Amino acid sequence: MRYIYFWTIIFAVIFYSGCKLPNANENKPVSVSPPPFLWADELFESEEIEDGLTLTIFKTNDPLHWTHHGLTMWTVRGDEQAVFNSRTVTMAKTSGYSGGGYGIVFCHGEYDVDDEEVTAMLVIMINNEGQYIIGKALGGVFIDFGWWKSTSVLQRHSGASNKITVSFDEIAEEFCLIINDTEIERFSDNEIPQLRGGRNGYIAVVTPFDNFPASGINVRFIEEL
Repeated sequence: MRYIYFWTIIFAVIFYSGCKLPNANENKPVSVSPPPFLWADELFESEEIEDGLTLTIFKTNDPLHWTHHGLTMWTVRGDEQAVFNSRTVTMAKTSGYSGGGYGIVFCHGEYDVDDEEVTAMLVIMINNEGQYIIGKALGGVFIDFGWWKSTSVLQRHSGASNKITVSFDEIAEEFCLIINDTEIERFSDNEIPQLRGGRNGYIAVVTPFDNFPASGINVRFIEEL
């Protein structure tokens, strides 16, 4: 496992040698500090649709959200004391750079680590290039549980729906990732603090290769809440 700034590991997948940022962004200064990791409730709008399902849409084309480093935004809801068992989210990215990640946050909470209160959460993201990543964010530092991995199970085209299920096996003390009804990977969180419950939410990444303000990003999440 590698311990790297959360935003650095997320965006590393989109930086290839020789790539050039969009012209409209070339004159923006490059920040010398780590890119922001923004709690952005107002950008995730939810409504009840049918059969107990809730549709949450993340949508932005605001140039303020578009930088050389990119921007990671998330939202959470629910009870911090809730025990995590399982959740299923069907998600689709209808516009935005195909390599930009989006997905779910779970077991989110505040924890006392070395006499300091820090935010911690588990994250699973996919992109429209058939890849997924699992990791843990702890106080702004990301611990990946394996680099971005490709799987043929993921639908890759823009707007394609992918069903993500994550559950916790109490006997094995493992989380299980299922994509489109196929078990993909089992993983454990054994680093202090061990995350076994908390709030759930969603996450989306704005990359330097997105097209703001022309098209922006639109990600849809459907879940039974």
